[in-house]
Amino acid sequence: MRMPEPDIESIETALKSLDDQESGELAIQTAAAGVTSFCAEAALLQFVITWARRSQSSAVAIFLALDGTAERFEANLQKQLGLPYVLAAWVLATQLYDANRSVLKRREAKGFAAFLDAMDNFEFQDTHETMETRANLVCVQGSKREFIRPFYEQFKTNWRVKPEGDVRVVIQDILAQLAGNWPAKYLREVSDPLAHLVRELVENSDWWSRADHRGVEYDKGVRAVTLRLRDIDDDNLHMFAGGNTHIHSYLLHNLTTHDRVRRDELPSSHVGIVRKLSFIELTIVDSGPGLARRWLASRPENKQSVDSLAEISLHDEESAVIECFKKWRTTSGNSLRGIGLFSVASLLKKRNGFLRLRTGRLAFLFGTQSAFSDIETQLKKHDLTADYIKLKDGTHVFLQDEKMVFFLRPWSQDDLGAVEGTAYSILLPV
Repeated sequence: MRMPEPDIESIETALKSLDDQESGELAIQTAAAGVTSFCAEAALLQFVITWARRSQSSAVAIFLALDGTAERFEANLQKQLGLPYVLAAWVLATQLYDANRSVLKRREAKGFAAFLDAMDNFEFQDTHETMETRANLVCVQGSKREFIRPFYEQFKTNWRVKPEGDVRVVIQDILAQLAGNWPAKYLREVSDPLAHLVRELVENSDWWSRADHRGVEYDKGVRAVTLRLRDIDDDNLHMFAGGNTHIHSYLLHNLTTHDRVRRDELPSSHVGIVRKLSFIELTIVDSGPGLARRWLASRPENKQSVDSLAEISLHDEESAVIECFKKWRTTSGNSLRGIGLFSVASLLKKRNGFLRLRTGRLAFLFGTQSAFSDIETQLKKHDLTADYIKLKDGTHVFLQDEKMVFFLRPWSQDDLGAVEGTAYSILLPV
């Protein structure tokens, strides 16, 4: 099969068809020259991870943009490996072929080390070779440089995630490179919440994605954190929404109401004034067992090892995922933990953020104004003394002091194909 187009609907359609594929071949075409819509990058990466885990020994990746005999083969390969989903296919596939079906060797990816060097040296704009204003922080399980070094420190003989203050310094450095015109005060203002989001989700991924639900470490895996800075305006909004009504609604509301919106008068050939607003897209994806399977296998009581999600009902899977977001729920054995995902979600509300979460057979969203208004109306019919309410439409609402802190609303009412790992796509207006 071919890689799906870089939009949510196409990727979800391809995920549902994975089980019907007779072959484990995946043809990876040249990256599209146009816009990759918001939330699609995480979905593409998760699609490749799911394909590789599902196909296992028959996972054959065909790189249609590569010719192993071409003079610039190594340079072309390095450029392609700057795309996280291409790197995942290179790492996780069993066999690698170029466009002519000639065998490629994994060791030929020598140029990828330049991206890792750039990451380790805090030269974040050099962690890829695309035209985008972005930073890629990627690690490959089992490699010599497995951990995303800017976010980790060595403690005795182990690597662990740095304290939030140190992560904040890294995020400030990234933002300073992506947005060189921002004043120092605003850099600090944006980096504070972003550092908290990154640290909590990186630590969460580190705890639970390096091993399967039985606690056995994967031979191969990837974890990726990417940050992309994009300017959205009235003209390109539909491209970044990728035809998705949730994302379109969120972007349009911010273009209409956010206090940092810029209004530019363009030449007479363009009617009216164009509104512009910048967004940071934070993508965090891992190749672990997913939220439900890891919760069921590690919860304090009634542990349950689930080899396949088909062994449990969709209701049980959903309940397990929601438990991960409730305050003070933890499977780490550390009584000081248990507010990580809760704090991430509640911070998004304060910063007017948007979230797409994809794990297992589930997808949730947080952050559209229409959803806020609808949920507030529905909550008037409920007793708000509880810390959690599930509404009739399937929306999960988390409360504190009788007020909504955040919610997780089903992305759609359609049945979704099962995915491996967990993917967070977060948008923050800046």
